[in-house]
Amino acid sequence: MAKESTLREYQTNILARLENAKKAGAETPAGYLGVVIGSKNVLVNLQEISETLPITDLHRVPLVKPWFLGVANVRGVLYAINDLAQMLEQTFTSISSNARLLLISEAVISNVAFVVDKLIGLRKLEDLTLREELAEENACLKPQTYQDAENRIWHMLDCAQLVHSKEYAIPYEV
Repeated sequence: MAKESTLREYQTNILARLENAKKAGAETPAGYLGVVIGSKNVLVNLQEISETLPITDLHRVPLVKPWFLGVANVRGVLYAINDLAQMLEQTFTSISSNARLLLISEAVISNVAFVVDKLIGLRKLEDLTLREELAEENACLKPQTYQDAENRIWHMLDCAQLVHSKEYAIPYEV
């Protein structure tokens, strides 16, 4: 429980610093969380997630698509847990000590989370270079890609586009 509390406090602290910087008119600090989903480095807008947690007990649901891992109880609230690596690349996220759940913010949708392979850390778009070539269009990544100083390619997750996509709307097998 101490680890969950520490992670929650860390996330709350980051969001509070972002809000304070906006109010003060200062340059917005890192507004994205860098994560690994399958083989991709992905930027997740901190405004679209509410919390990061270690993987909790998942309860499987029968007759659903492989990327819908099931439901998890997070402090008395059931969350639908999704594996975006499975949705994007047909590869399962390895549930390890590095893997994390990212809870999507209530501003986007209620009670939905997704699994990432690992957290990389906070990122600023100002530190990245927008690439000219666009990525292949899919249900949850924006076509724009970025490159960092270490030549890593970063994709941008669009949580709203994900939860409103046709593929996501029907998680059961037909």
